[in-house]
Amino acid sequence: MSVSLALADGVATITLDRPDKLNAITEAMWGELAAHFDRVREDDAVRAVILTGAGRGFCAGADIGGGELKKQRKPGLAGALDAMGDYNAVIGKLYHLPKPVIAALRGPVVGIAWTMALCCDWILVSETAKFRPAFLNLAKVPEGGIMHLMTRMIGELKTRDIIYRARFVEAQEAVEIGLASKLVADAVLMAEAQALAAELAAAPPLAFALTKQLFQTPPTSFDAFVDAERNAIAIAANTGDASEGMAAFREKRPPKFTGC
Repeated sequence: MSVSLALADGVATITLDRPDKLNAITEAMWGELAAHFDRVREDDAVRAVILTGAGRGFCAGADIGGGELKKQRKPGLAGALDAMGDYNAVIGKLYHLPKPVIAALRGPVVGIAWTMALCCDWILVSETAKFRPAFLNLAKVPEGGIMHLMTRMIGELKTRDIIYRARFVEAQEAVEIGLASKLVADAVLMAEAQALAAELAAAPPLAFALTKQLFQTPPTSFDAFVDAERNAIAIAANTGDASEGMAAFREKRPPKFTGC
C-alpha cells in the first residue's frame, strides 16, 4: 500500500507514502485514495481528516512513468477520457467530504497534487513547500478542476499568471495571496495539523457539513444563496447538537457534539 490511513482520537490521517518517488501518484494509489476517502466519509468516528505526504515532499504529481493499470487503458483520446474520468471521481470524493480536511504540506506540491490540496478546508504549509502547476510546460491542460478552485480563491488574473507560466509559488507567497492558510516551521508541521484537527473534531458534524456545502455552492445570486442557507439553518437547528450547543452555552461548559 502506497497510501496509508491512521485513525486516532477522531482524526484520520491519510498519507501518500512513496517517499522515494516524492509520492508521485500511481494508478494503484488513485484506487487507494478513493477507498480511504469513502471510509472516512462513512465512519462516524472520524470527525476530522489530515492529508499529507511521507518524506520531504507532499507529492510530485501524477506518476508519468505509468504502471500496469495505465498500460491496460485504451490508446488515444478514449484512454485519456477514461483516465481523467477516474481521476476526477477521486478528486470529487475529496472535495465533497462533509468533514473538516486539513492539508499538511512540505516540499514539492506539483500538478494534480496541488488540485488535491486546494480541495481541502485548511492548507498548512512549511517553509519548504513549493507549488507548481506543471501542465502547460508538458503540453497538457490543467487537471482536476485546479483552475476553478484557484480562480475562486484568488481571482482570474492571478490564476492566469500562475497557470499560463507554470510558475513556482513558494510557501510564503502562497499564504500572502490566499492559496494557503498558514505558514509554520517544518519541524512542527504535523503537530500544528494535529492540534487543528483535534479542535475541529469537536465541532458539530452536521452543522459543519451543511456550512461546508454552502461554501461549495456555485456562485449565484444573493437571493438564491440565502434560500440555500435558510434550508441548511433549518436542518441544523432541529438537531440534538443544536440543543446541546445551547445547553452548553447556558451552563458555561464545553459542548459535546455527537452528530445527531
